[in-house]
Amino acid sequence: MSTAEQEKQVSGAMELLSAYIAKPPWEDWMVEVFSDAIAYAAEMLELSGDEVLDYLEEEPLGQMLHSHVFEHFVTTETNEDGETVLQEFIRARVQQEEKSFACQYLEAFAHSELALWEVVSKVGKKVEVRRLGSDEPSVLAQLDATNIPTNICIASRLLSLPNNQFIFSFGMLPIERAEAEEILVYLDQVRAEMLETAQSEEGQAHDAADIQEAITEELTDVMFHETLTAWIGQGFES
Repeated sequence: MSTAEQEKQVSGAMELLSAYIAKPPWEDWMVEVFSDAIAYAAEMLELSGDEVLDYLEEEPLGQMLHSHVFEHFVTTETNEDGETVLQEFIRARVQQEEKSFACQYLEAFAHSELALWEVVSKVGKKVEVRRLGSDEPSVLAQLDATNIPTNICIASRLLSLPNNQFIFSFGMLPIERAEAEEILVYLDQVRAEMLETAQSEEGQAHDAADIQEAITEELTDVMFHETLTAWIGQGFES
């Protein structure tokens, strides 16, 4: 199958997913997540919400923002059964037996997480990337990195597909390396504080799995807000 055909399949699937959340109850929740993200960035950058929105009106900034918020929303917001938006969509609307590229993409997307990726080297239309702050081995991902500076980390989800293929999701934000490292330091602080709080609460039994789940959920939200805020802040500094 050609890359063009694969891209067509994925674009079609994402359009269906967008239409799926453009109705109750998801629509109102998406608006809330979007509003909270703008409010968080504005507060951290000491700007008004209108200033942030005015800046993001220009393309491709608006589309980059939407992709970042959209991907966080569909992979974290859950229904009454604990399914994420994306998991519910796959169960209800995707024919699993097809195993098309779009189906493989959605499954990989559902199991992905937002991370910061440093570019180790550029190999044609692929890049060798490594998760910042991790000992994990580097991987080759499909991406034309011709214009990516060496001091930039990529805030995105790296999807693992069959046949050892790796591709970035649509929500990609360039974050300066120094900013990216500060985000990781802050995440470590949040993790340590949550662990300390859980261990210091006397008279309450805490299941280790529940504690870890709560920490993971909090860190996922922090990563989402901090990467978006850092990216917006870079625009006001330049």
